[in-house]
Amino acid sequence: MSRVTVEDAGGDTIWQIEHDGNSYPNFPHIDSITNIHNLPIRDDDIFICAYPKSGTHWIWEVARLLVTGQTIQDSVEKGVGMLEYMPQEEVTSLPSPRVLNTHFKLKLLPVDILKKRCKILYLIRNPKDVVVSYYNYMRGLPHYKYTGRWENYMQYFMLGKFSYGSWFDYVLEFEDMKRTYPDLPVLTLHYEDLKEDPLREIRKVNEFLETGRSAEFLLEAIELASFDNMKQKKSQRVTYRKGEVGDWKNWFTVAQNEWFDQLYRDKMADSDIKVRFTLT
Repeated sequence: MSRVTVEDAGGDTIWQIEHDGNSYPNFPHIDSITNIHNLPIRDDDIFICAYPKSGTHWIWEVARLLVTGQTIQDSVEKGVGMLEYMPQEEVTSLPSPRVLNTHFKLKLLPVDILKKRCKILYLIRNPKDVVVSYYNYMRGLPHYKYTGRWENYMQYFMLGKFSYGSWFDYVLEFEDMKRTYPDLPVLTLHYEDLKEDPLREIRKVNEFLETGRSAEFLLEAIELASFDNMKQKKSQRVTYRKGEVGDWKNWFTVAQNEWFDQLYRDKMADSDIKVRFTLT
């Protein structure tokens, strides 16, 4: 375990934590990363798993409202249930049922998640918007200490050189884990589908979690968890930038887009995963 700096293509550095061959954000609580596999798991724990910048805050907020049955706006952030960020004693002290979240790969999490067949909400977002969102996120948070330029960041990020590694590795490994553990209750959600028809997708979450909330409740929860509402009410404003589908078009040059499209074809050639890069 060590705190290191990693250079982008232009020589600007990003602070990260390296542990067992994996890279993570420069979070303050190193023990939360090194001991994540020792976290006691409860039968009724609900996990939100996603690569960073894929809508975790959104679905965490929705799930929390569904589980509690209370449509109350507060300033609580999903960080309170983020496994690799919060001290384990604080995660352990959360009341059941806990709505937890992580960007760790599934195989690195406590094995009791698999043994107890905990419910998992799994989020996928198209990687072009992910990289744009993550770039702005890294530049906005002090623990990264990053001031680099977009053109020096994008390719290195897609090749997996920064926090949490490659998007491709994450989603492909998750699909493999679902095949390996076919009885694991996983609901796969796509960010683009959520943006297109939030009521349709939140109904799926309501059914999956067996929370039994009414249509009226779902509509109120959708409003409370909307991007604009959370950006206004929550404290960490840097987390909520745009939340759009297709913002990558404002960032990718023609050459960058061609490079990415070829990389995507190569990496995803044998995968059945379908993502939408725009909404039409």
